[in-house]
Amino acid sequence: MPVHVLIAINVSKWFLKAVNKIRRSYLWKGRKEANGGCCLVAWDKVQRPLDLGGLGIPDLQVMGWALQIRWLWLRKTDTNKPWIGFDIPVHPNAVAMFEIAMQSLVGNGNNTFFWKDR
Repeated sequence: MPVHVLIAINVSKWFLKAVNKIRRSYLWKGRKEANGGCCLVAWDKVQRPLDLGGLGIPDLQVMGWALQIRWLWLRKTDTNKPWIGFDIPVHPNAVAMFEIAMQSLVGNGNNTFFWKDR
């Protein structure tokens, strides 16, 4: 459920901390709450991909940015969708990553913004 929320809104740090606390507790104890010495590995290491020694549990903040970048991509490339006109708030980091990664060809100029696109 938090994944769908991450697409539509910029969640605050306290929300991410609360969800991560529940995820950590479930992983280490199988309950909603776990205290101190139950955690065997640092949460940053647990969130690493499998090939880097982690458990592959996604970082919700980074995943939210990735989903928002996807939203920006669809808004830019597929303008026929009925939800294109929705004003979804996008985190500034997601906008910066999108602008760095995006490259436009001028073509007929319909989908290229002269002052914003590379």
